[in-house]
Amino acid sequence: MRLLVLILMLLPLGAAAQPSTDPLGPSILATGSTVVDTDSFDLPGPDGASMPYRIGILVPKGPVPEGGFPVLFALDGQAVLELLSDDFLGSLDAPLPVIVTLGYDTDQRFAGDARTRDYTPASADGSPVADPRGRPGGGAATFLSLLTDKVVPEVQARASIDMSRSALWGHSYAGLFVLYAAGEASSPFARYIAASPSLWWDNGSFLTRLSERVGNWPHRALDVHKGELERERASNPSNANAQKLVRMRAALPEDALGNLNASLRAADVPGRYTVFDGLSHGETFRQSIRFVLETGSPATGRP
Repeated sequence: MRLLVLILMLLPLGAAAQPSTDPLGPSILATGSTVVDTDSFDLPGPDGASMPYRIGILVPKGPVPEGGFPVLFALDGQAVLELLSDDFLGSLDAPLPVIVTLGYDTDQRFAGDARTRDYTPASADGSPVADPRGRPGGGAATFLSLLTDKVVPEVQARASIDMSRSALWGHSYAGLFVLYAAGEASSPFARYIAASPSLWWDNGSFLTRLSERVGNWPHRALDVHKGELERERASNPSNANAQKLVRMRAALPEDALGNLNASLRAADVPGRYTVFDGLSHGETFRQSIRFVLETGSPATGRP
């Protein structure tokens, strides 16, 4: 069974990493688990009328470590939950952290409008920014405040966690948010894992701002993940709005993420740079979250 799970987890991600109209089936939050105890709570959307947030909490069965469990906060929680079956969780050799899935109250893998609003930084002057498809963005600061002021305290009330061994993970737009949060001194997480971050956002202007701030970066671990073939196997849709994204993406330097990583390490920001052989942007979603869980506690701080 373990071999089968490993094979399935290494297959191309396909629909699980791409927007899809196919509804998700029940997650481990609904079915229960023999590996983890599950809990969840909802929070209203930022205006009280938009899609609510749904936060899942997966706590390893067994004794609580002294000081509490390490904890992984994972963005795009619905898509992450789709991967977290008992077979998968049971196949991991490393001790599990508490896993907190930061999602939305939807049966879709990716809540396109909501994640664009929440995961993307505002422009340099603080004004909102729309993505190439016209979806309003720029709400990263507000979303980080939600995590800091409401989500983390509620999780602490429901599970025994050690925030000094906490990590925040995200991919694509969510990876961009991880980079944003990692650079904010007020962010409550100890370690950050940015997988395939959308550095093209706002014509690359946020990447420029990140690069300018590297010398004053908070001293906290930041891991960077990417697929080896993200550029070579990038989609090239014909839709006019999607073509705007393609042009922004193509305008980035060939190894923008690698260059950013090199600047971070030169500034003594701790962390690891991991390139997944042969994987595209979408396929990196699955492999990145698996890598984080397979290599042990996501917040141990080890190089």
